[in-house]
Amino acid sequence: MTGRVAAVLVVPHGTHRPEPVADALRSLHPDWEVGAVWCGDPYSRPQLDGVDWLDGGSFDTAGEVAIVAGDPEVGEWNRAVAAAAALLAGDVDRVVMLWVGSVAVLGELDLLVDSEQPLTLVARAVDRLPGDGLVPTEADLIAAGPYSTTAVSMTGKPVVVWLAAQLTGGVGVGHLLARAAQLFGAHTCAAESIGVGPWRWPDAEPVLLDVPAYDTTTPWTLDGGVQQQMRIELLGHPSRQTVMERASAQLAGERTQLCLPGGIAVDHIMRRVVADATGCPPPWSASAEFREWLSPRYWRALHESRSDLQAVFPDPGGRSAEAFHQWCRGAFSFDDAPFLLATPDIERSPLVVADTLRGDGLNLVGYLTRQSGLSDVARRIGEGLSRAGIARSEIASQRTASPSNGTSAVANRVEFTNSLCVVTADQFPFLAEDFPELFSNTRRMIGYWFWELEHVPLHMRQSIALVDEIWAGSRFVTDAFAAVSPVPVHHVPIPVAEPTPSHRSRADFPLLAGTGDRPIFLTVFDHLSVTERKNPLGVIDAFRQAFAPGEGPSLVIKTMNGHQRWSSHLRVLAAADGRDDIVVWDENLQRADQMALVAMADCMVSLHRSEGLGLHLAEAMWLETPTIATRYSGNLDFMTDDNSLLVDAEMVNIENGEGVYPAVAKWAEPDRRQAAAAMRRIAGDASLAARLGAAGRRTMQAQPSLADTGRLIGQLLLGRE
Repeated sequence: MTGRVAAVLVVPHGTHRPEPVADALRSLHPDWEVGAVWCGDPYSRPQLDGVDWLDGGSFDTAGEVAIVAGDPEVGEWNRAVAAAAALLAGDVDRVVMLWVGSVAVLGELDLLVDSEQPLTLVARAVDRLPGDGLVPTEADLIAAGPYSTTAVSMTGKPVVVWLAAQLTGGVGVGHLLARAAQLFGAHTCAAESIGVGPWRWPDAEPVLLDVPAYDTTTPWTLDGGVQQQMRIELLGHPSRQTVMERASAQLAGERTQLCLPGGIAVDHIMRRVVADATGCPPPWSASAEFREWLSPRYWRALHESRSDLQAVFPDPGGRSAEAFHQWCRGAFSFDDAPFLLATPDIERSPLVVADTLRGDGLNLVGYLTRQSGLSDVARRIGEGLSRAGIARSEIASQRTASPSNGTSAVANRVEFTNSLCVVTADQFPFLAEDFPELFSNTRRMIGYWFWELEHVPLHMRQSIALVDEIWAGSRFVTDAFAAVSPVPVHHVPIPVAEPTPSHRSRADFPLLAGTGDRPIFLTVFDHLSVTERKNPLGVIDAFRQAFAPGEGPSLVIKTMNGHQRWSSHLRVLAAADGRDDIVVWDENLQRADQMALVAMADCMVSLHRSEGLGLHLAEAMWLETPTIATRYSGNLDFMTDDNSLLVDAEMVNIENGEGVYPAVAKWAEPDRRQAAAAMRRIAGDASLAARLGAAGRRTMQAQPSLADTGRLIGQLLLGRE
């Protein structure tokens, strides 16, 4: 094709930069015009170096609404199509639209423009995808549409006008392009080298990569969000990894959450509401009016979209209104709902307050009707109070996403002047909001708090104003709060119960069947507990230093919920790659089977960066499994040089805290060489392992009992001896 060609570089909201893609295009196609269009927050458009914003980056009212109406892809296409229409209305003959951060130009793109058809589309998959269990699948292709939505070229105004009109609807862009091809005609670019990515990667040298989910910070996978084995993997394919290294400058950066003024995140519910409505105020230039317009519509749409909310709150406008309203008010803290959206004013049913409040017991507050670690702590405290003969009244907080445990028989009465609340510090303001009668009638408010760092963030420190005392289950947490608290802080430990393993043996676990009688070093953790804090990569590195391949011992990395943190799990797999003696095993075992695994291991290793307590280590010690652990944080309440091998550490700045742990804080970096030496000691000295295992069990047997915990509470609360 001859004529003028313009490339529109579509820049999504985030940190992707169009300059590297523009430089590649100009070197390969010096006669093309190249410009960019911004698809993010109108007030945070970045300054570019050598690339112009085609529309000056300006937004009118319709443009503001368009980028939050429907899926993010739809909003970006609205902006891109508007820019293409303006170019084609001038003297440009063909527009090539490329999504920055999704595509990388590695060769000439003549195949995208060498056609007289109104559209040139890139096929995602040329051949039928086999039903081999790898993703993406044929079903994924059908759902996404047959053509790439991040690399398209077009000419002719009719197709552009049609697309602009259809993008306001609820149809995905992939299916719109397929329909446009039927209506206006299209050339399908099925060249092996164009559109290389997660759908197909032939042997031909790639010219255009199409990798919308690739993240340069996780270079071992094309899509860190996929929870299954991918059709196109990078690990084990050096040539593919080399290509991705060449493309990294064009793909660097990340999409970030689009937010409105005040920090309101634009989520899928908000997008749905805006897409389905008319008369929406502009979200940025009239932000207050937009929030007022959005609030009642948002909560109604959220309820309609969630079967779990419909089950728990079947009548949100009637008998479930108060409970649903209470859930909405705290949803931003545990369910990612927008913080600044007002909820309807609904009358709340107050707690029952006794006519005469007693001082010889306490109101025990917690998630008593739910299944969670915190609810277990509250119930164990209640059992300790019973054993010590201390009266209590129970009040159940429902501001949690944890499932019900089937218990509803909770008094929800304020009967005492003392209250002990097993609710984390960051949730205390919401507790005060939910139960004002409790706070106004409590003379001695105690928070039983947990945390994993020495640094207590500001939002947690602010909650100290709501309590008269703080109690904590480990000395580490006690010291952390004592360092910043003007109110008394007490160590009130709860004993770790002896676990009961099942009767399964090593041979009963398929992934361990091949280990024979070789020594097993075991690391256990839940990806949802922040993988970086648990530090499995440190354990793998220490094991690699300690033992050569095939030397004898095996390392088992037992994880949970890897499918929910697939990118983190892939990092673990990548670290273990190439070592047959390292087994990465992700499965949610029954608790008894998990304890059987711990019991059969020859050593538990935890090179954690910080632990509030270290329950997994305490349970290993109960089961006489020798332990190697970081000499830092809550585990030092029960781990010593007499019952464990402790690894020294230095304090470092937090990285990859997943938004839970602030980067301004520090945690431990254990000495991996020292950990490797400890592993070799355990593997080479059976008597040492047996001595440590026996000492660990004696330590756990010497814990105070639940009755002792109850008596300690009595001493702190009531002055009992």
